[in-house]
Amino acid sequence: MTSTSFLFVQVWMSYAQFESSVALEEEIEAAEQERDPDNGLLEDQQRERDARTRAVYERAHESLKAASPDLKEERVLLLEAWRDFEQGSGPDAEKAQEVEAKMPKKVKRKRPNLEADNTPQGMEEYYDYIFPNEAGGRPNLKILEAAYR
Repeated sequence: MTSTSFLFVQVWMSYAQFESSVALEEEIEAAEQERDPDNGLLEDQQRERDARTRAVYERAHESLKAASPDLKEERVLLLEAWRDFEQGSGPDAEKAQEVEAKMPKKVKRKRPNLEADNTPQGMEEYYDYIFPNEAGGRPNLKILEAAYR
């Protein structure tokens, strides 16, 4: 993970956090005038804030996915923050399940470890993320389908 891409994700997460915590002018006026709490005004505004925050997370996820397929760790950070938001935003478990469905599977892989002069020095283990519904996430799928037939 490069520092530039990490900052890119941090900006998106900060933006989403801002949207979830910012008070609208109507909320400030309602607090000042101490309107009747049973009228549902504050609940409607909370739903609006949650919708704006979800929109930011969705834009961020699409942006990271389109920017580079190599930003997998950054996408995982964003999805974890989004999942935490959805779990803490209320009783709507459906939204949290939608985010959970976007979470990748963590797999351990090996690659050759090369020295400066490109001579192999052995194998290096690393963790990779396989996101659902992505073409690169299912290697050798055609071979497995043919074998199944």
